[in-house]
Amino acid sequence: MTVTLKIRGIYATALTKFFTDRGVRVMLPSRVVAERFMGNQNISLDGPVGVEISDMKNRQGILVRGSPDDTKLVVSQIREAFMDAIFRKRLNGQLESMEIEFPYWAKCALDEVRNSVLPTVLNHHRLKTVSPEDVNLMEENILSDHPEKREMIGRDLERRLIWDAYRKGKGMEIDHVKLDGRVLSLSEGEILDLNSRQKTLLLKRSKFKGRSTYDGLNLPKSEGDYAMTEVREGSWHYKHRYYRKDGEPIGAYYNINTPVEFYPDRIRYVDLEIDVVCWPDGSVKIIDEGELNKGLEMGYICEALKERAKAEAHHVVDLESGT
Repeated sequence: MTVTLKIRGIYATALTKFFTDRGVRVMLPSRVVAERFMGNQNISLDGPVGVEISDMKNRQGILVRGSPDDTKLVVSQIREAFMDAIFRKRLNGQLESMEIEFPYWAKCALDEVRNSVLPTVLNHHRLKTVSPEDVNLMEENILSDHPEKREMIGRDLERRLIWDAYRKGKGMEIDHVKLDGRVLSLSEGEILDLNSRQKTLLLKRSKFKGRSTYDGLNLPKSEGDYAMTEVREGSWHYKHRYYRKDGEPIGAYYNINTPVEFYPDRIRYVDLEIDVVCWPDGSVKIIDEGELNKGLEMGYICEALKERAKAEAHHVVDLESGT
């Protein structure tokens, strides 16, 4: 690739390693990154920049900005390497830019790339979106001298920054991120149960937003209805079980999504459109597969992610059918 990059933000070290390993020249690195890659022949302290990479405002991914041809080359490398990454084309005057969200597995992969450069705690990039200062402190003061403690320090950070914020009765928001980048805030859930070892939450939700019927089930919502929502961190789906006020089951809805990420006050994932609905009589159906296919056609996702979402939907059907 003849394109040259300038990279800034919390993903700078990982992406500098990622691209220089592929022969791409990185220009004008920050002082810290330059020191980390001292002697790397694909890094220059000056020179022309073809594409700039910076953090999204919420630090859930990056913005890639440059000429259409150069941007396309850079994006193609990321698309091939990170299966669950989400791609959203943006226009900024004459320049084409791409917003690339890094969900759970992409962040984990970038953690490993960064760890090949210098000691990096587990869940580094996710925890960086919560508290960069705490992550930097632990990595610079402890992990740098004791890389063998990587997992222990990462788990401790995750506990302090995320799990210590949870308690029964706490309200949790659900960031339901659409492929095009819209964030739909589903009705808040109250924590009924939590298990940090199994990485699960059980939420009760009773103030539904949006439509007057339950998606897929085509049944009306009534006053007093509630949902029990079961969530596991890193899972490709999560389940809503709907009930009437008197406890009569209405049905269940499995949302198929990029692996769920936990944050101190919310859960987050990117909705992959395809879903599974279950009725009390045992009927099970996959819905909205066409919307998943449209996501591929629009360039939001890659073929591998489409197939992974379809496989998850069929796995859920098998679970519900007992096969």
